[in-house]
Amino acid sequence: MTRPKEKEALSGVALQSNHVILNYCRTALSAISGSVAGVLGLYGFHGFFFYLFCSLLMSVLLIGKAKFQWQKYFLSSWDIWTTGVIGGASTFILFWTFLYGLVHVY
Repeated sequence: MTRPKEKEALSGVALQSNHVILNYCRTALSAISGSVAGVLGLYGFHGFFFYLFCSLLMSVLLIGKAKFQWQKYFLSSWDIWTTGVIGGASTFILFWTFLYGLVHVY
Protein backbone atom coordinates (compact mmCIF):
# COMPACT_ATOMS: atom_id res chain seq x y z
CA MET A 1 0.00 0.00 0.00
CA THR A 2 1.39 3.41 -0.94
CA ARG A 3 1.20 6.40 1.27
CA PRO A 4 -0.34 9.60 -0.06
CA LYS A 5 2.17 12.31 -0.87
CA GLU A 6 2.41 14.88 1.90
CA LYS A 7 2.15 18.55 1.06
CA GLU A 8 5.02 20.89 1.89
CA ALA A 9 4.41 23.70 4.33
CA LEU A 10 4.74 27.12 2.70
CA SER A 11 5.80 30.28 4.45
CA GLY A 12 3.23 33.08 4.39
CA VAL A 13 6.00 35.69 4.29
CA ALA A 14 7.64 33.98 1.31
CA LEU A 15 4.32 33.74 -0.53
CA GLN A 16 3.65 37.43 0.06
CA SER A 17 7.15 38.31 -1.12
CA ASN A 18 6.61 36.27 -4.28
CA HIS A 19 3.38 38.17 -5.00
CA VAL A 20 5.13 41.52 -4.49
CA ILE A 21 7.90 40.49 -6.90
CA LEU A 22 5.33 39.24 -9.39
CA ASN A 23 3.48 42.57 -9.24
CA TYR A 24 6.75 44.44 -9.75
CA CYS A 25 7.59 42.29 -12.79
CA ARG A 26 4.10 42.76 -14.21
CA THR A 27 4.30 46.56 -13.78
CA ALA A 28 7.71 46.71 -15.45
CA LEU A 29 6.42 44.51 -18.26
CA SER A 30 3.42 46.81 -18.69
CA ALA A 31 5.64 49.88 -19.02
CA ILE A 32 8.03 48.21 -21.46
CA SER A 33 5.33 46.61 -23.61
CA GLY A 34 3.35 49.87 -23.64
CA SER A 35 6.43 51.71 -24.82
CA VAL A 36 7.09 49.14 -27.54
CA ALA A 37 3.45 49.21 -28.68
CA GLY A 38 3.53 53.00 -28.85
CA VAL A 39 6.76 53.15 -30.83
CA LEU A 40 5.56 50.41 -33.21
CA GLY A 41 2.39 52.41 -33.81
CA LEU A 42 -0.06 49.74 -32.69
CA TYR A 43 -3.57 51.04 -32.08
CA GLY A 44 -6.95 49.64 -31.17
CA PHE A 45 -7.25 45.99 -30.30
CA HIS A 46 -3.83 45.22 -31.76
CA GLY A 47 -2.25 47.04 -28.83
CA PHE A 48 -4.32 45.21 -26.25
CA PHE A 49 -3.58 41.86 -27.88
CA PHE A 50 0.11 42.77 -27.76
CA TYR A 51 -0.19 43.41 -24.02
CA LEU A 52 -2.00 40.12 -23.45
CA PHE A 53 0.62 38.29 -25.51
CA CYS A 54 3.47 39.87 -23.52
CA SER A 55 1.72 39.06 -20.25
CA LEU A 56 1.16 35.46 -21.32
CA LEU A 57 4.80 35.16 -22.40
CA MET A 58 6.00 36.49 -19.06
CA SER A 59 3.86 33.96 -17.19
CA VAL A 60 5.27 31.11 -19.28
CA LEU A 61 8.82 32.33 -18.69
CA LEU A 62 8.23 32.60 -14.93
CA ILE A 63 6.89 29.05 -14.79
CA GLY A 64 9.94 27.94 -16.76
CA LYS A 65 12.24 29.81 -14.38
CA ALA A 66 10.60 27.92 -11.51
CA LYS A 67 11.45 24.72 -13.40
CA PHE A 68 7.74 23.98 -13.77
CA GLN A 69 7.40 23.53 -10.01
CA TRP A 70 5.21 26.55 -9.28
CA GLN A 71 3.76 24.76 -6.24
CA LYS A 72 6.91 25.69 -4.30
CA TYR A 73 6.35 29.41 -4.83
CA PHE A 74 2.58 30.00 -5.17
CA LEU A 75 -0.59 28.44 -3.83
CA SER A 76 -2.11 28.03 -7.30
CA SER A 77 -0.98 28.46 -10.88
CA TRP A 78 -3.83 30.94 -11.31
CA ASP A 79 -1.74 33.45 -9.31
CA ILE A 80 1.05 33.38 -11.89
CA TRP A 81 -1.34 33.89 -14.80
CA THR A 82 -3.53 36.66 -13.32
CA THR A 83 -1.73 38.59 -10.58
CA GLY A 84 -1.28 42.20 -11.68
CA VAL A 85 -2.68 41.82 -15.21
CA ILE A 86 -5.61 44.20 -14.74
CA GLY A 87 -3.60 46.66 -12.65
CA GLY A 88 -0.80 46.63 -15.19
CA ALA A 89 -3.23 47.49 -17.98
CA SER A 90 -3.44 51.11 -16.82
CA THR A 91 0.36 51.39 -16.84
CA PHE A 92 0.40 49.84 -20.31
CA ILE A 93 -2.18 52.34 -21.60
CA LEU A 94 -0.26 55.26 -20.07
CA PHE A 95 3.03 54.37 -21.78
CA TRP A 96 1.31 53.23 -24.98
CA THR A 97 -0.59 56.48 -25.55
CA PHE A 98 2.30 58.68 -24.44
CA LEU A 99 4.86 57.14 -26.77
CA TYR A 100 2.40 56.73 -29.63
CA GLY A 101 1.63 60.44 -29.42
CA LEU A 102 5.27 61.35 -29.03
CA VAL A 103 6.48 59.32 -32.01
CA HIS A 104 3.59 59.29 -34.44
CA VAL A 105 1.59 62.47 -33.78
CA TYR A 106 4.27 65.07 -33.04
